[in-house]
Amino acid sequence: ACFACGFASRMLCLVPQPTAWSPPHRTHERPRRSPRCSLAAASPRDFAFRRLTPERPELPVLLFLPGIDGTGSAGATQWPRLASSFEVHALSFAPADRSSFGDVLSGCEAFLGDTAAGRGTLLVGESTGAVAALGLAYRAPDAVDGLCLVNPATGYAGSALSTLAPLLPRLPRGVYRAAPYAVTPLFGKRDWFRSIVGEDATTGPPPLLPSPAAVLSASGALADALPAEALAWRLEEHLRKGSAAVNGLLAAGGRAPASSTLLLAGGRDLVLASPAETSRLQQRLPGSVRKLLPSAGHACLDDARSLNLRLELAQSGVLSAVQRAHAGRRREAAEAAERVAAEASEAEGEGGDALVERRL
Repeated sequence: ACFACGFASRMLCLVPQPTAWSPPHRTHERPRRSPRCSLAAASPRDFAFRRLTPERPELPVLLFLPGIDGTGSAGATQWPRLASSFEVHALSFAPADRSSFGDVLSGCEAFLGDTAAGRGTLLVGESTGAVAALGLAYRAPDAVDGLCLVNPATGYAGSALSTLAPLLPRLPRGVYRAAPYAVTPLFGKRDWFRSIVGEDATTGPPPLLPSPAAVLSASGALADALPAEALAWRLEEHLRKGSAAVNGLLAAGGRAPASSTLLLAGGRDLVLASPAETSRLQQRLPGSVRKLLPSAGHACLDDARSLNLRLELAQSGVLSAVQRAHAGRRREAAEAAERVAAEASEAEGEGGDALVERRL
């Protein structure tokens, strides 16, 4: 049991996602590197932003920050429901990435300054990604209009995982590659392996007992997505140091990082104590809304039966808050454009008058 719980930390949200709608290899555009990331394949900082829905500049931007797996492929069952309200993007890390927590926040801030300029912005962070979402909201509060934190890993330091997880990268390579499937019950989703082994999750219910070949294939694919070296780095830099930095900001109080925040907790999350942690965060984040999802496990973004993210965003008021902010930003941008045009026209007129005077 301890081994299973420990290995779950390397799989905070590391579950294969249904690929019928927008798989990582069939996104709407080529991955766009962070302005602060090297383009070299083996760069210490190697992360990118992928657009998952059609380009819609008239809509707000939703940026998804993934769990410790870093693939950015979670939520494939949720984004179609949100495509009419947001232009959805996801952060994704290469296995060779060695970015610090600060590097990630800097890259995300630059991305928002580029892609979301003059638009409303919603950050959706799952598990480890929720730590980054909070950090980014504190770092750039004027660029973030709404937050949605799903099973946030901000309480990592007080969990058993903080002791067990650092031992996982030290496992023998063969054990590390074969172990992921053993923790399936912790995620409350027995068909997590289907998309990784090439099965279409939309064709029908999964088999009660997957074949040994499917188990080995899924486990190996998961280990390839998060090699032991990458796991060790992210546990230390993104999770331990990141959560410590964010908890320091939470303890300091002051201005809330976003005017509208939704906290979602899986009632059957066996990886983290999400119900208790979201209660703690609700006390620290004035005006935030908390929702317990009784039948959801840790990987609830991919459990369409337990979570309808668009519905929760609408009922909590986060959706309307981001839409209002978006309308206000677009109005300000339009007014600014009109002022620039008027000033240019006035300058042109003054230049013409001066030319007439010189001729006279």
